[in-house]
Amino acid sequence: MPDALVRDLFDGPLDVVGDIHGELDALKNLLHQLGYSEDGVHPEKRRLVFVGDLTDRGPDSPGVVALIQSFVETGAAQCVLGNHDLNILLGDRKHDNHWFFGEEFALDGSDIPTPAVIADESIRDRVIQFFQTLPLALERHDLRVIHACWDDEMIEVARRSNDAVALHQEHAKRITTAQSQQPDIDTIQKGLEFQNRNPVKVLTSGKEQRAAKPFEASGKLRYQERVSWWHEYNAEPYCVFGHYSMYRGLDRGASRAICADYAVAKRWQERKHHSFDGDFKGMLAAIRFPEKVVVFDNGDTEVSSIQD
Repeated sequence: MPDALVRDLFDGPLDVVGDIHGELDALKNLLHQLGYSEDGVHPEKRRLVFVGDLTDRGPDSPGVVALIQSFVETGAAQCVLGNHDLNILLGDRKHDNHWFFGEEFALDGSDIPTPAVIADESIRDRVIQFFQTLPLALERHDLRVIHACWDDEMIEVARRSNDAVALHQEHAKRITTAQSQQPDIDTIQKGLEFQNRNPVKVLTSGKEQRAAKPFEASGKLRYQERVSWWHEYNAEPYCVFGHYSMYRGLDRGASRAICADYAVAKRWQERKHHSFDGDFKGMLAAIRFPEKVVVFDNGDTEVSSIQD
């Protein structure tokens, strides 16, 4: 029987890497800064953990997946499923995953496609097979790793399942059935229920609430906004998560939870800007545990904001 969707996290010292989004060069640079060999082995017996969102926006999603898959399969790394990875498993065409479906696409709406390695059938098969093996969460007594939101209720549901797609579809169907008996429910509330009552959605893309005013994100007008759940997180184990794409210097956590996503996903935008000089603002980073130090792909380091 396949492993459950909540699994044991490696023992020992770890480097928890944030969202990568197809930025293969940044990943290789970060691994070098952390002291890993090309096969993902560390001389001090550290191991890698990835928070998901391996693909989309960056120039080489297939290369990122292939490298991390090789680490996972040799026991050098663990990885959880992110919302971008889930979209691929569900076959959902999104604003930024056209590469997977064999299509060039301009993320900025121009006539110039955003640089991306385009998947063929063999790549698609390998990516899907790998993503099907990934859990939604990893845990040990002192540390938790999740892509978007650690929610105890949804974690308990995930413990009883071993198939993220089946679990997602099961709850989506339940929500649809319930809403069919609520004719007066508005479109925004419907969307919030699909987001906040589906365990796979909560764990991979977080809880949401009505936005004060509509805003545009990923080429779409949004009426729901993300909830900053980490401000209320006060469990004993630390929690490292990704998903929220925050630049350095922004508030990343007020207690024992910290976001490892330092906005490397926005590098495609930086490259196109007329003033770009090669010095990226969006970074790929790893949270070193138990040291609680952040290491960036350019070699910078800083003390993390998570508190003892």
